[in-house]
Amino acid sequence: MRKLCAVMVSILTLALVATALYIVETTSTTAYHIAYLLLALLNTVILYIMFATKEREVHHDYRALEQIAFKDALTSLLNRRAVDNFIDKIIARCERDGSKFAILYLDMDNFKAINDTLGHDVGDSVLVGVAKRLRNLVRGNDVVGRVGGDEFIIILDEINESSLAFITAERVIQSFKKPLNINGHRVSVSFSIGISIYPDNGVYRLSLFKAADIAMYQAKESGKNGYKFYTSELDDRVKKSRSVNLALERALTEEQFVLMYQPRINFNNSALHEAEALIRWNRPKEGLVAPSEFIPHAEKSHLILSIGAWVINEVCRQCRIFCDRNQPTQISINISLIQLKDPEFVVMLKQAIDTHGIDAQLIELEMSESYLIQEAEQVIPILHKLRALGVKLAIDEFGKGYSSMGYMKRLPVDTIKIDRSLINETLINQKDKELVAAITALGHVMNMSVVAEGVEIDKHLEMSRMLHIDAAQGFYLTEPLEADQLHDFYKAMSAKIS
Repeated sequence: MRKLCAVMVSILTLALVATALYIVETTSTTAYHIAYLLLALLNTVILYIMFATKEREVHHDYRALEQIAFKDALTSLLNRRAVDNFIDKIIARCERDGSKFAILYLDMDNFKAINDTLGHDVGDSVLVGVAKRLRNLVRGNDVVGRVGGDEFIIILDEINESSLAFITAERVIQSFKKPLNINGHRVSVSFSIGISIYPDNGVYRLSLFKAADIAMYQAKESGKNGYKFYTSELDDRVKKSRSVNLALERALTEEQFVLMYQPRINFNNSALHEAEALIRWNRPKEGLVAPSEFIPHAEKSHLILSIGAWVINEVCRQCRIFCDRNQPTQISINISLIQLKDPEFVVMLKQAIDTHGIDAQLIELEMSESYLIQEAEQVIPILHKLRALGVKLAIDEFGKGYSSMGYMKRLPVDTIKIDRSLINETLINQKDKELVAAITALGHVMNMSVVAEGVEIDKHLEMSRMLHIDAAQGFYLTEPLEADQLHDFYKAMSAKIS
């Protein structure tokens, strides 16, 4: 169009020049009229060209703004605004023709760890790689969008039954079992996926999003790398879980947590003072809540990192008080796998020890046998870093699961704590009694101290001493005590066992 207009302008200009020359020669009135008309036509064409050019520029700018407004800048997927518009249009159509569609809400399980360990540039490349793979998993009329930092959405249009949503979710899970290759890094990615169906789970966009979000939350709580369909029962369960999590967050800020201490007596050295720190939640209107009631919620929501950091700092503070009273006491702390895998855990622990100026050997970290063995390849390097700080390490609930001798030799631990169920069985089963004796001998061969957990009657204590176990703890000795009660207990108990 622009070229055509330019040619027309050129022709008219030449005609005008020719007419002007003719006027000079003839001074004809008709020639003047022709020249006037040509000039007017030329002016019209020029104005048309200006308007046409401006219109093209405005259209181009609009398309550019549209790209910015509706496309995710990093992945080129639809952004949240475009997804909202698309869903609203689908809902309007479904209301007319009675069809269904599904929303799959995808939340990456490990994106923070990727950013922390590999950097944000690699993290961005991972998001781009995820977007490309997701596009290849859906049909031509389906839509993939990015609605948050590591949150994606798949809209399955015109589905006859929910099985297509199931198939697509399964396809996503299976597809991402193959790691992404990002700048030479093999990056493993997994998703927790929540699924809602129109109109079964809602007839408005916000209600469908909420249903998919609730289902995704439950998928994450169920172990991640999976999917859940929304149900009303699921809604009730998630509401209760979220309510507990909000209460736990409030408990942290309002200092509702307290520590009690379960003393441990040492048969070989009664002057050695040891205890296990046990957290309690002093919940308003309910009193002290046992850890079994809230720790699972804290682990699922990762609040365990904040709660665990509080416990470590509080234990270090208490150790400092004991040392200032010339009553040094080794205190054990239970550590979850989530804490152990946290990239900041070792640094946080060292900072707490340094802040309170205590000997690191006064801190013992207890870790469950089950996850130490199952995750040995990942946790062994972390355990060596902890040992380098000077803290002591213990295997908790030993004998409850299955231990590999190969891994046991590689674990840099100081103490084995025999599970209470096994201690109880020693009184009624000869084989369990022999097993505990073998575990004790094994621990001593490997230079580990052996502790009996769950000593609840006098015969448990007698059996522990007879099997040459080094130390014992349990309700027979005493209930968990406040910090200021510990050393009165040690004084009284020392006379009984010496």
